[in-house]
Amino acid sequence: MGAFLFAKYLYIVMKLFPNLYNIILEQSTPWYEKVFQSEDHESLWPLIKLFGGDIHEMYKALDSMGKGEDFLIHIMKFWPYDDQPLRHIIDALGGIRDWNNGKMDNDLLNQYVIDPYLDDMRYIGWGDKGTGFDRIILELMPGEEAEFFGGYGGRSYDCDELAKQIFSEEGLEWEPYDIDEKLEDLIEMLSPENYIKLVRYIGIEFQNEEVDAWREEFDEVREENGNVIITPRFMNGFLTDNESIRYTLAVLIGNTPELADLEIEIRNAYSRAWNDVVMNQYHAEFQKAFHDFLGKPIGEGTTSTYKDVMNHETGKNEYKNVKVPVKYFDVTDRARAMIVRHAHEVDSPEDFLSMIREFDMNTLCPQVDEYPYDEEEVTDLFQDYLWDYL
Repeated sequence: MGAFLFAKYLYIVMKLFPNLYNIILEQSTPWYEKVFQSEDHESLWPLIKLFGGDIHEMYKALDSMGKGEDFLIHIMKFWPYDDQPLRHIIDALGGIRDWNNGKMDNDLLNQYVIDPYLDDMRYIGWGDKGTGFDRIILELMPGEEAEFFGGYGGRSYDCDELAKQIFSEEGLEWEPYDIDEKLEDLIEMLSPENYIKLVRYIGIEFQNEEVDAWREEFDEVREENGNVIITPRFMNGFLTDNESIRYTLAVLIGNTPELADLEIEIRNAYSRAWNDVVMNQYHAEFQKAFHDFLGKPIGEGTTSTYKDVMNHETGKNEYKNVKVPVKYFDVTDRARAMIVRHAHEVDSPEDFLSMIREFDMNTLCPQVDEYPYDEEEVTDLFQDYLWDYL
């Protein structure tokens, strides 16, 4: 603002606010020097009113005299903490509107707003602060991913509790679903190779054993005592792989007391596969929600922390300083936006997670279907697990 225009502007203001004349013009100290005598926003307010009540306009006038940054330093150093100095610095630089519109001086914003926050935060990669804004890197120890989750989803599951389990070393505590699939459907799921393998398994494990195969499908091979003998010839009749023969094998397994344990293991293999697929869906959805929010880690390292560990000499647990693995996440854009907003609304330096909580952002809670997304995945896993049980 040129000297003539400013004088004219000041004259108009004096006409509108004659009381300010006594405050400013009748005193020998120039207005811009009185700015640096202010103790807080309230004491500066009479001067701010000269600029339409806009501290940004005052800052621009000071900046035209080469005193703009000195004004920011004055606010930072001399205005009390409870007067929200960072909020006033943001307003002096143009306010949240200028920030949202990308019109703010980022170098000054970094130096007088973001840097003070980062001094109290657990970051390891702010770059060279002397050369301007670089990248903000968040360091997370194992399990700390869970701190980004909250709320309830699905059948009223607690996302915070599930996240703690999913991101822990122990993994998800799972109460298995009892899956009651028809045995003939399970036999039908088998690949031709696995079907033949099952037939041969039965022929070997129960070779020449008399069993009470009481269903009418086996009347033609029944002995005088009413039993059926599992002979190689009898089992070879199941090697012709078609829907009808597969159904007959299911009838044999499901209606013969001596083969009851075999049926149980087939069902257990399928139940395990079904539950593992659903469990993996929880892991995948929570991992995806976390990485969608924070991004993939950009590196890994170690840090020191205190952990409750067993002293093998005394047999007692002790807190010891130990090295633990960490992952590094570039949270530059998200953290920067949050710091500016937090500084303007709260003006209390916090760590990244605390800011998320204050803004009710720790509500990552993915909706996970408690039924397998992909039946083929269950079928494939079932056939892999089957031979672990037999």
